[in-house]
Amino acid sequence: MKPPKALLILPLTALLGASLVFGGCSAARKPTPPAPGTPTAPKATTPANQNYPKGVADRVANEAQKVTDVRGATAIVSGKNIYLGLDLKPNVAKTRTKDVERAVLNKVKDMEPNYTVTVTSNVDTVTRIKNVARGISQGKTVSSFDREIREIGNRMTPKTK
Repeated sequence: MKPPKALLILPLTALLGASLVFGGCSAARKPTPPAPGTPTAPKATTPANQNYPKGVADRVANEAQKVTDVRGATAIVSGKNIYLGLDLKPNVAKTRTKDVERAVLNKVKDMEPNYTVTVTSNVDTVTRIKNVARGISQGKTVSSFDREIREIGNRMTPKTK
């Protein structure tokens, strides 16, 4: 004799209901936020300019300062180009500035023959070079100054040795 359908459906329904109750969705497990005032460890970052040839820029600027009538020098390196801005002493005659620039160019080109060296003592361009150098030393990427470096390159006429 066949068991009635109700006797078969009732245990199956109870079994299905129990499995849904006990094995159903669990509460969302969200990570607990750190307690206020608990310091979180900073993520390790790599320096933005780890490939920037800062040593070349520093050496070139230091060597340029050794030339007579140069009060200060700032250099930036972009690719195979060195842009060098000179602060000349206040008593330097306008006719002498080109001679000083040429002396610095020759000295730097002898030091770094694999670079195209461009030298200027124009106050506006030197200020731009200083701003870029300051930004790079503060950790900004060289690529963030691409437009400014291009503008500096356009303002300076390259002199070759």
